[in-house]
Amino acid sequence: MKCSSVSLPLNISLLIGLLVVLAACGGSAEQPAPPPPGGSVPGATTTLQAETGNNTSAADSFVAQTNGNVGAGNVSKVPLRSLLYSGSYTRIYATWLGWFGKKDHMNVGYNSADAGQVHRQVVDMISRGIQGAISAWYGPANTTIDTATMLLKSEAEANAGQFQFAIMEDVGALGSAAAGNGCDVTDQLISDLTYVAAQYESSPAYMQMNGRPVIFFFGVDAYYIDWSRVIASIPGNPLLIFQGTKGLSHTSSDGGFSWVNVDASNPFDLNLASQGAFYQAALQKTGSVVVGSVYKGFNDTLAAWGTNRVTNQQCGQAWQQTFGEAGKFYSSSEQLPAIQIATWNDYEEGTAIEPGIDNCIYLAPSQSGTTIHWSVNGGDESTIDHYTVFISTDGTNLAKLGDVPTGTHSFDLGPLKLPDGTYLVYVKATGAPSFQNKMSPAMAYHPGDQLPDVALNISQTGPLAYTATVAASSGTIAHSMIDFGDGTVITGLSASHTYQTVGTYLITASAYDAAGASAVVVQQISVKPSAGGITVSSPGAGSTVNWPTMLVASANPGTPVSVMRVLIDGQQAYATAGDTLNTAIKIFTGSHQISVQSFDQAGNQTASTSFNVLAEPDDLPPVARIAVQPMPNISATTVLGCTATSSDPDGFLISRQMQYSDGSHFTTPAALETFPAVGSYTATATVMDQFGATNSTSTTFSVDASGKTAVVRSVPQPQPAHPDQQRPLQPIDLP
Repeated sequence: MKCSSVSLPLNISLLIGLLVVLAACGGSAEQPAPPPPGGSVPGATTTLQAETGNNTSAADSFVAQTNGNVGAGNVSKVPLRSLLYSGSYTRIYATWLGWFGKKDHMNVGYNSADAGQVHRQVVDMISRGIQGAISAWYGPANTTIDTATMLLKSEAEANAGQFQFAIMEDVGALGSAAAGNGCDVTDQLISDLTYVAAQYESSPAYMQMNGRPVIFFFGVDAYYIDWSRVIASIPGNPLLIFQGTKGLSHTSSDGGFSWVNVDASNPFDLNLASQGAFYQAALQKTGSVVVGSVYKGFNDTLAAWGTNRVTNQQCGQAWQQTFGEAGKFYSSSEQLPAIQIATWNDYEEGTAIEPGIDNCIYLAPSQSGTTIHWSVNGGDESTIDHYTVFISTDGTNLAKLGDVPTGTHSFDLGPLKLPDGTYLVYVKATGAPSFQNKMSPAMAYHPGDQLPDVALNISQTGPLAYTATVAASSGTIAHSMIDFGDGTVITGLSASHTYQTVGTYLITASAYDAAGASAVVVQQISVKPSAGGITVSSPGAGSTVNWPTMLVASANPGTPVSVMRVLIDGQQAYATAGDTLNTAIKIFTGSHQISVQSFDQAGNQTASTSFNVLAEPDDLPPVARIAVQPMPNISATTVLGCTATSSDPDGFLISRQMQYSDGSHFTTPAALETFPAVGSYTATATVMDQFGATNSTSTTFSVDASGKTAVVRSVPQPQPAHPDQQRPLQPIDLP
């Protein structure tokens, strides 16, 4: 059956016919209410607050962040499965973080170890079609996360049959053991997994596949682990699932899970090729447990450990296309066992779907006779599931008139035969799964009124100052209101306003006739200084900055701007679509040149400016340390180098690199190397703290035929003078 657009409602038969069309097309629209008898006003079925207020487990106080996380709002509960391939019975899980409320993580308005909060999260996940949560677990010693995970377990058990949970052992659980045992964390891992078996795997709600409990591992191979001893020692016979394509071929792997991969050179690369490579490899691993991944984007500019890694959300395209990537390899006849959302609530890396996803859409309503129309602006209509039309007599209580499928942008109020009076009409765009829903501005409707034909004229009068004027080309405006989109609403035909910061805003003008009906005009503007070229509002040239450094800039080259880029010492550090920048950014310690550039749609540079700053002048450099021990259980010439005891006096490390004199190179704290012959060798380690300060040290050691290793000498490397550090190494693997 071919699906076509339907304009509604014309009559009851058409409304009933629409339901048949929607069912055949897989739509999620509900049955619209028929016109009330005798032309009475429809009874209220909901409220404006219920349709626009926070319906998620995100804290009501949570506001939008510069890393792309939207503020708490009204989110679509259309089942997530509708984004997967037809006929899917793939299990849908979400990575869940239990560390909020601790001082070493940002404040998101709730405590993860609060029972009420965990309950709200599980209820919210179930309402969206998520079937389980995978806890990013840091071992029993991290009591906050372990307590939160115990609460997750209880909630899963309370929703038996609907919801499961599992443990993901994070590399962070093993750091202390690594520092105390030369990077050999085998015993600690056995202890952790024994605890997991006793405290979690015994739960009837614990995730199982092929009749066995599942444990995920994130980054643990940064340390040395004797996996044969682990497998022989741990109880429960769990399935061990490792990260990425490499995880599928891990020597101890029962399967692999995909994750977010970031192209540091191109924030607009969704890394679908990496996802596809994982699925291709997985199809070759017959019998392995395969867990795909989906994500809305990535942005670690607000993470203390961040390095300006960004995958742009592209107004929801990342979310939709990562779901779609799974459908290129799997189908109803070749099912993907499970898929993992990365993540439910990692606010610090900009991947949280808990508060919803922004599709950048806004609706502009209008009226022609008895028909309400609306235009869809700012984003892609594919991110909308359907529209719903509401009517109200008081602006508080709403009556649902009906659902309208995407592709149709009108609704006829005539069949309602409303009594004389003034009514408020709203159109709600219910998003595709986990997108935030968008409500149109209210439009006052008075049966029989011919509204004035109005226009909204906006002019810039100062650096961030604008004047908006409402004018009628026909009809008469009795009064009007102008909403500048930042909380400022002014009554009058003309109003002036100065914004506090650059950015994109919606200006909405409502022009009323004498009977109280209104014409509504919505216009999106880019607020920025009027000066030509690029204007940087913050930071100032020559200033001293500390993380998070807010970079506020705008481009006004005289031609349309498609992209703005930020370079640090000539290397791209950030990029975004549009002609304004308002973001946090990390600038590593030392003196640096910052460049801001604008580009047109063809990729041609249209403007550029540069300035210098001094970053993190008080940051103390880290201390690099190396320990080398023989590994005769592997071979006489095998050693385990370890930098786990390296430290930072005023922060933490985000990068460790070690190079042996035989040419081998490692980016993990543990460096297991088998040398070609006995003799003397040198290990050189370089570590970097969270602000880019580095330190190096070298150790020379001998390896003999008996498998003994002796350190000959340890030589710290010369360091650059503080605070103007040399350009640090780019971190590769973060702890």
